[in-house]
Amino acid sequence: MIDATTHAQIADKAQALLERFDITEPVVDAVKIAKGLGIQVREIVMPPRYADVAGFYNERDKTIYVKATDKSWRKLFTVAHELGHIVLGHKNFEVLFRVQNKDGEYSDAESQANSFAASLLMPDFLLKKYLAKYNLTKKDSLEMAKIFGVSDAAMKPILLHLK
Repeated sequence: MIDATTHAQIADKAQALLERFDITEPVVDAVKIAKGLGIQVREIVMPPRYADVAGFYNERDKTIYVKATDKSWRKLFTVAHELGHIVLGHKNFEVLFRVQNKDGEYSDAESQANSFAASLLMPDFLLKKYLAKYNLTKKDSLEMAKIFGVSDAAMKPILLHLK
């Protein structure tokens, strides 16, 4: 779990990317952002022993690989998550590995990358704009998820903590 100050700093970095690429409406095009940063995005079939891996970044070939069989909202979040690792300067590993989720908690780097992805794909300013535009409330997470191209599971906690 990351603290509020760290989350705010991460959200600022996501906001800077949205501004740099002039993104003012959902669905945030994470692939466009990646390409603008000189990073390719490719869909692949994960080898059987990595079937539960949604994606990874290969620094050598500057490519984010995402699982081809995932739903579009999952692919979008995966690209945004991997961008988080890159933007936040997390160490890249030579060998693909699974990050273990023990007791429902992720490592700091994984939590930060998730925070970045959420801030990039569901920034506060756009959430507030679309809640007002369609006269929705924080309870309308499924409708908002559809507008933003994310899962309801990703949208619910974001709306819950929206100020």
